[in-house]
Amino acid sequence: MLPAKILILFALVMSVAACGQTPSVSRNTSALSFSAAQGSTDDAMVEQAQALDKMTKDILRRATMRGAAIGAAAGCGLAVVSVSEGGKCLMGALAGGAAGAVVGSAVGQRQVKERIEIVSLSRVTPAISGAQKQMAHLTETMPGLLETQDQEIADLNAARAAGEISAHTYDKRMTEIRTARAEVAEALTMSADQARAAKMALKDAGAKGQTGLDWHIMSIETLEDEAVSARSRISLL
Repeated sequence: MLPAKILILFALVMSVAACGQTPSVSRNTSALSFSAAQGSTDDAMVEQAQALDKMTKDILRRATMRGAAIGAAAGCGLAVVSVSEGGKCLMGALAGGAAGAVVGSAVGQRQVKERIEIVSLSRVTPAISGAQKQMAHLTETMPGLLETQDQEIADLNAARAAGEISAHTYDKRMTEIRTARAEVAEALTMSADQARAAKMALKDAGAKGQTGLDWHIMSIETLEDEAVSARSRISLL
């Protein structure tokens, strides 16, 4: 029996000792002990906005690249088959040695097709979809990230008033927050500008004869509006 009692007593002692080693958070810890973690809020918001900036830039590139590539030759397409003076454009296009050749119906139709397909929608559509997803993510998360920053600013002000932090520490963190917000604001402004330019490129393509652009124009316009709206929520302090 004695050995059993000794074992029980030993187990109780070890249990109490283990409890005494339970980690605890000191109430005397500086009010800014969490500042390093808060920096991740800045990074997340900046990264999201810059990702949207890159995606809208890609939409603009895809919406204008084909039009720039086909150039004047494509612009000549409809003139060749529908305007009496199209011969001038045709002769210019054939100046490489095919002058005088008979342009058949197939060639004329191909030129019409090139003229109408100013924008390659198979390239633009996935770019728009990707930007829509990124915008939805940003719209969902940014209010919470801004709220987290606002709470930190309130804590910083309280800590400074109580003398718990130095002016240098306060100014340093406030500068970091201001810089992050400025970067987000700039990225959103760029996104809105690029979406607007892409929208105008698609409208121009529509005016020149390309069809099937309604969804693309509407979607890009929505991206533009959402980027402007998101930008308006950011106070630069």
